[in-house]
Formats: sequence, structure tokens, C-alpha cells
Amino acid sequence: MLNYIAGISLLFLVSACGDKNTTSDIKRETWQLIEMTAGMVPPSDQEAVLSMSQTYVFTPEMTFTKQQTKDGPTIEASGTYITKETSEGIFYTLKYTEGLQIVGSCTGNDSEELLVRNDGKLQNSWMMCDGPLLIYEKQ
Repeated sequence: MLNYIAGISLLFLVSACGDKNTTSDIKRETWQLIEMTAGMVPPSDQEAVLSMSQTYVFTPEMTFTKQQTKDGPTIEASGTYITKETSEGIFYTLKYTEGLQIVGSCTGNDSEELLVRNDGKLQNSWMMCDGPLLIYEKQ
């Protein structure tokens, strides 16, 4: 009977360790802005050069940094994020703690939503309220 209890305890311990989601399985991801469209207007040939540079870096610790360079110095923002998988792709919900002036959202608060589309590109949600459509590519 003692061997039976010890065996079940060992099995429970091994399975509990196997189910644990460790951040070491998640890689650091960097996304670079590759396309920008004003509102719902398709890009023209004259917009081949982007008017700004923007990157997101997501870490295994569920933190992110965003850098934006437009007409001057680089602004950096940071915060935490969560992800949610749907049929449309993977949604990133970002909660900013610094750099609120470059949050791209319809609500004007400290959060932002991004979608990793099924084609592998990252897209913002700001265009849903006539903001620019921003498309990013994983580096």
C-alpha cells in the first residue's frame, strides 16, 4: 500500500511539473513596422518610404517595449501584455506603464491591442476608429 501511495505521489509530482508553463519556452520577439496606411485608404506608390519607424519587443516575462522614431528623437514605451488565441489569430493586449504618448488605440487610454494574423504579420486595431493601419513583420 505504501508503494502504491508513493507511486501515485511521484506521478502527480512529475505531471504537475510537466504542466507548468515556463517562460523559457517562449522566445523574445521583435516586430518592425513595414506598412502604414492612413485610415482605410489603400497605400499609394508615393508612400513607399514610411514616415516613422516603430518596433515592438515582447519578452518571455510578459513585458514589452515599443520604440518610435518620427521627426526627431526616439520615444520608448513599455508595459506588460497578455495573449489570447482566437480563430483570427493571436491577440496581444498591451498595458502601458511608460510612454503613454505613443499608445495607438481607439480609447485613448493606457492599453493597446494587436493581432498576429494567420499570415504571420502583426496588425494594430487602431484603424477600426479611423486611425492608421500599421502592419509589422517579425524580425
